[in-house]
Amino acid sequence: MSTIIFIFLVILLGFLTGQILYRKASTNLDKIKLFTTFLAMRFTIPLSVMLAIWQLELQSWRLIWLPIIGSAILLAGFSIGWLVSKSFRLPGIQRAVVAPAGAFTNIGAIGSLVVFVYLGESAFALVPLFKLLEEFIYFGFLFPYAERFSTLKNIKKRALWKDPTLQAMFAALTLGAMLNVTEVVRPDWFKDVTSVLIPLGTFSMMITVGLVFRFNAILQHWKIALALSLSKQMLLPVIAYFLVVLTGQADAYDGLILQIAVLIATMPIAFIVILPASIYKLDQGLANSCWVMSSLVFLVMLPFYSTFLV
Repeated sequence: MSTIIFIFLVILLGFLTGQILYRKASTNLDKIKLFTTFLAMRFTIPLSVMLAIWQLELQSWRLIWLPIIGSAILLAGFSIGWLVSKSFRLPGIQRAVVAPAGAFTNIGAIGSLVVFVYLGESAFALVPLFKLLEEFIYFGFLFPYAERFSTLKNIKKRALWKDPTLQAMFAALTLGAMLNVTEVVRPDWFKDVTSVLIPLGTFSMMITVGLVFRFNAILQHWKIALALSLSKQMLLPVIAYFLVVLTGQADAYDGLILQIAVLIATMPIAFIVILPASIYKLDQGLANSCWVMSSLVFLVMLPFYSTFLV
């Protein structure tokens, strides 16, 4: 119960802080948003990943499967979102939101925190490998899919390799792996550092969410959002389980890979779902609703996660 309360408090307090700042510091919102995003995505999360990989006992041949499994989970989520959009017979500007929303999964901020709290630092170190190809799927497939339904023309795109978040995570993975293969032993006190960095990264990202979120989104398209959230929450962990079993990795790291994969599959829709809706002038209210409903379903289900991690 203390684990659940800790995760819930980090998420809730970060979100409420963002909402308070939105009302009290409206003239500096852009600067605050820039700082909290930088703190989480380019400092605390990459640094904690580097420190965690440093101490991980690497079983290299097994690690090859992790990005494959992680990518398959994301693509399975897209399939679930696409089926939900077809069942509701949604028009293009809404289908372009719901189908990608099934794949947009909060592995980084919330997923990493949940894995760290439930399974420990070694499990946390493996999470970036599950999401290694996440940026490629997001910006190489999901964003172009959403763009197909946009009426806007001549949209300027940034090269994938120029994305600062991707660069920071790649640097963290590389440095962590280099330290891991050397004979330099990580000092024990770094464990205390990561126990602060990981919740701090999630807290910072939730402040960013609180800065831009508006509560009227809850009442918009709630049926579609609920259908997507429940379908994703119930089907994706089962798919993740069978993916790990079929690849023969169920016993890897004493079952840790299986547990991580299932936990990742239960994560809510990531706030990035708002971005393509905003860029391509799609149904932004529906994107907001999907994020809210998925987050609520996640919080309701959170106390039950420990039952299938035994």
